[in-house]
Amino acid sequence: MESVVTAKGVEKRKFQRLDMPLDVTLTILTDEEVPGGISPLHVKSLNLSMEGICLETRNIVIGTVNMLSGSPGSRENLLQLDISVFPDEKPVRTVGEVCWYDVARDCDEFRYQVGIVFLEIDKPDQEQLRRFLKGQKKNKGFFEQLWSLVNN
Repeated sequence: MESVVTAKGVEKRKFQRLDMPLDVTLTILTDEEVPGGISPLHVKSLNLSMEGICLETRNIVIGTVNMLSGSPGSRENLLQLDISVFPDEKPVRTVGEVCWYDVARDCDEFRYQVGIVFLEIDKPDQEQLRRFLKGQKKNKGFFEQLWSLVNN
């Protein structure tokens, strides 16, 4: 388990998060009937692991539905995520829920950072995600070396 020291204290994660800006299509799954349905939201990821993802968005309300809270009596809305990890393969599909959110304070625009924990992921999607993360981890050392050469 990896221990990460943050401004909020020590955080323990089972899987290391990889900083990775990926295209993600987010759809809110709700028990409520929404007139006209709920349009998907296209966002970028900040980081990704086998257990979850952090997204950055300016919108947390899609139509009349807030992704951070569910209908009366339910804890939270479920979110379907289609994460594009390989351009020549279908996106990884998972269902998750918001486990934390914050407002980005290091920019001029008002943006939310939203942490989502994966609740459901089919075996083929899980294997595709694992393959992607493993490949990125192998390449990380190469890109760090290249970055240091360029900046020195």
